[in-house]
Amino acid sequence: MLKFKRSLCTECQICMAICSWSHFGENTTKRARIDVSADWPKTPIIRACLACEDHECVAACPHNALSWENWIQLDANRCDSCAVCVDACPVKGIRIDTKTGFPLICDTCNGQFQCVQWCPTKAVQKKE
Repeated sequence: MLKFKRSLCTECQICMAICSWSHFGENTTKRARIDVSADWPKTPIIRACLACEDHECVAACPHNALSWENWIQLDANRCDSCAVCVDACPVKGIRIDTKTGFPLICDTCNGQFQCVQWCPTKAVQKKE
């Protein structure tokens, strides 16, 4: 999964752009599964699923649309876009897709970690 060194982040949002491009073929930060909240001159806040041990989003989902298998998996056929998972996430690492209404949860780009590869300052890193 991911870890962040916020002090290295320049708020370039390349991680967000490559995330949405990898999943949807769109260069937009709105559909990214990682979020960089710019609050200059303060250190930015970087949020994404950190694969917490309790998987609170999975437990909270009333429709069993989420499961854990190396990362959080979404069954779109079961999801009704209620956003209970968003509220359950202790690190605020889940966003809602503005186009589909489904939760956007980091899936490590199927193990490719595109945000880690593209971050020019190494603020986004793979947790070993």
